[in-house]
Amino acid sequence: MPLPCPVDNARLEELVAVHGTPLQIYDEALIRSNVRGLIGAFSSKFDSFKQFFAVKALPNPAILQLLASEGCGMDCSSTSELYICKKLGITGENVMYTSNYTSKADLATAFDMGCVMNLDDMTLVDDLVEVRGRTPELISFRLNPGLGKTDSETKSNVLGGPDAKFGVPPDQIVEAYTKAQKAGSTRFGIHMMTGSCVLNSKYWLETVTVLLKTLSELRKTLGIEFEFINIGGGIGIPYRPGQPTVNVEEVSSMIKTVFDTQLAELGVPVAPRLYMENGRYVTGPFGWLVARCGVIKEAFAQKYYGLDACMANLMRPGMYEAYHYISVPAREGDDAATRGKAHVVGTLCENNDWFARDRDLPAAQKGDLFVIHDTGAHAHSMGFQYNGKLRAPELLLREDGKTAALIREREVIEDLYKNTVMPADLAPASV
Repeated sequence: MPLPCPVDNARLEELVAVHGTPLQIYDEALIRSNVRGLIGAFSSKFDSFKQFFAVKALPNPAILQLLASEGCGMDCSSTSELYICKKLGITGENVMYTSNYTSKADLATAFDMGCVMNLDDMTLVDDLVEVRGRTPELISFRLNPGLGKTDSETKSNVLGGPDAKFGVPPDQIVEAYTKAQKAGSTRFGIHMMTGSCVLNSKYWLETVTVLLKTLSELRKTLGIEFEFINIGGGIGIPYRPGQPTVNVEEVSSMIKTVFDTQLAELGVPVAPRLYMENGRYVTGPFGWLVARCGVIKEAFAQKYYGLDACMANLMRPGMYEAYHYISVPAREGDDAATRGKAHVVGTLCENNDWFARDRDLPAAQKGDLFVIHDTGAHAHSMGFQYNGKLRAPELLLREDGKTAALIREREVIEDLYKNTVMPADLAPASV
C-alpha cells in the first residue's frame, strides 16, 4: 500500500509557499529506517553482505551521502554517476560499475577509479586491454541466463532473456572469464539481474539457483574461486493500494536456504559473499511529487485535472503506463459520495502526458495541491527538458520531522540556454 504523505495539507502549503510547485519531497527518517531493515535482514543471514544503492534511481548527492552513512555502497551505470561518488569520497570497491555497451573512455575512467567492474559483454575485455593494458585485479560479468520476470506492468522491467539487451549469454560466459584471466584478473565475482519491481519472493529461488550453478561450472572449468555473487536489485514496491510490501526477512531466509542447499550439492567449499543493488526498494516509497491543480476541464463527458507538473517531473506513467497513487490532501476527508472518475494530466504538448486515467478521486477544486506517491525512485532522475520544462526542486524532510532542507534548486529558464552558442552572423541586433 502506498504510504501517506508525511506532512499534512497545511504544512505542504507552507513548503510550496517557499519552494513553489511542482516540488519533490523525500523523507530522511523513513529512508534510513528502511535501508537499515534491508541491510539488517540480509546481514543476519550472510556474513559480509553488501547493499550497493542503484544511483540511477535517485542520484542526489545528499541522498547518496545519507545512504553511504548507513553502510551502502553505490551501483553506478555511467561515468556521471561515478563522478558523484568520487566527489563524495565513495571510491574503490565500495562502487560497483555496471554499464552496458560501454565506451573505451568510460572503461578507462572506471578502471582508474578502482571500482568493481561488472562487464556486460566479453568484448569489453579487449577494450580494457587496449586502453589500460590489462583488466582489473577484481572483475565480474553480468550473466543473462535467458530468462527474466517482473510483477509490474512495465515490460521493459524484464531484464533477462533473449529480448533483453543486457548481459553475457550462457554460451559465452566461460570464454568471458577465460579472457579476463588471461588479461590479468585474479579475483572474481558474478552478477545477474533478470527483473525489476519484483513482488513475488519465489523469484529469488530461480535466480539464485541459476547463478550458483553457473558459478560452480565456472569454478570447475577454469579453476577459479568467486569472492561474491551479486543478485542485482529488483525488489519491488507496492505502487497500488492492496499490494503487499515485500517481506525482506522472508526473502533473505529463502535465499539463505537456497545458498546452503546449492553450495552443498555443488561441492563449493567456501560461500561467496552476497551483494545486492536495490534502488527502488530503498527510496521509492519515500518520495512524493507535489503539484498544484491549475485547470479543471470538462470535455466529452470527462473531467480533467490539469496539474503544473508533467512528464518532465515523472515520466513513468506516460512512458510505461505505470500506476502511481494520487491523493488530494485538502479533500481526502470529504464525503465519499462526492468522489468520481477523472483524468490527471500535465502541461506537456504530448498526448501521453498523463498521470492517471479514470482514477477515482475526491472532487478537487482549482488551486488544490495534488500528491503523487512513490516518486522516490526513477522520478526526478528521469527528468528532461522537452517543451523547455524546468525540473523541480528536491526537498529532504530531516529526521527531526520538522526541518525541510533544500537538496536541489529548481531549474530556471536561463539554465536551459547556458550551454548554447550563437554564431556571430545569427546574433540579433542589439536593442
